[in-house]
Amino acid sequence: MSLEEVRPIIDCFCQILSLHGFSIITSETFRLAKYDQNEATVPLYKLIFELIHFDSNPTNQELFKNKFSQMSKDEIVNIIKDDLYKRGYTYDHFLSLDNNMEKGSRQLLVCLGWLIYHIKFIEKCMKLCLKSISNDNQTDKDQNVKCDLIEQIKQAKRSNLKVRSRLQAIEHMDLQENRHMSSFEIQLYQYPHLISQYLIELDKEHHKLSLFLYWNKHENIFWKWMESVLDQPITIENNELLRDVNCQYLEAERQKFNAAIDTLDSALVQLEQLWISNDNHQSIERDVSLIITSIDTQISSLFNQLLNNKSLLRNKSFSE
Repeated sequence: MSLEEVRPIIDCFCQILSLHGFSIITSETFRLAKYDQNEATVPLYKLIFELIHFDSNPTNQELFKNKFSQMSKDEIVNIIKDDLYKRGYTYDHFLSLDNNMEKGSRQLLVCLGWLIYHIKFIEKCMKLCLKSISNDNQTDKDQNVKCDLIEQIKQAKRSNLKVRSRLQAIEHMDLQENRHMSSFEIQLYQYPHLISQYLIELDKEHHKLSLFLYWNKHENIFWKWMESVLDQPITIENNELLRDVNCQYLEAERQKFNAAIDTLDSALVQLEQLWISNDNHQSIERDVSLIITSIDTQISSLFNQLLNNKSLLRNKSFSE
């Protein structure tokens, strides 16, 4: 898969990051990291550092952005490795990266993919967006199912368009027509600069909602590209490709991994359907949460197993 095919969805991901207070990063960094270029190493370390400290409070998020530049490289790398190890990311090649932050961008890119899946980063951002729109402090338990989140995002976008249309109508109304307005609309009519401010905020909100829907529609392209990162051949110092890897065995391992993922995805879809069809959510919430947690754990384990199998084969190639 070429970068041109995947660039729009990576750009979408980068915009979501930026809108939630993360340091600016571009699709070019992802491209460089796929080919293990050193220029991408520090930006990815910084992004992972900010992700493991992701906070819904913008002030706290900004605080950790600043901390990155204030801490030593050794301290940053150790914090990242310790945090990810506790989360279940035990891939040896990542943990064995040195602390000078000069190399290992491809390992960091793979780690980034695992992390955003593991912490359900996009879904967290969706929930934050919905809460900011509705100003509702309800707990996340009512928004656990992804398909329900997407439906709420679509509904919020429709509401956004309706409000924007109404504000634009008020903006162009004649004074004689204001008898059909509410008291709030009359106030807006009298202070047109407020309408402009509301429209700006609605545009920002609409853009964010559109990004979420675009990601939901095209994220499979992103994950397929991430899989191609795993398949990217490693080069030795003279840039000759390692051709001694047992590709047949490796392909069998990958097929086993993909088959397991398909099985778990199917189970997850059935759980979501059960959740939607059952009116008494509290009666099944605990069981569903436990099963989903178990699925996530199995996926993480399979992912690490796949990575370690690749590492063993590559090490064997070096020794031969």
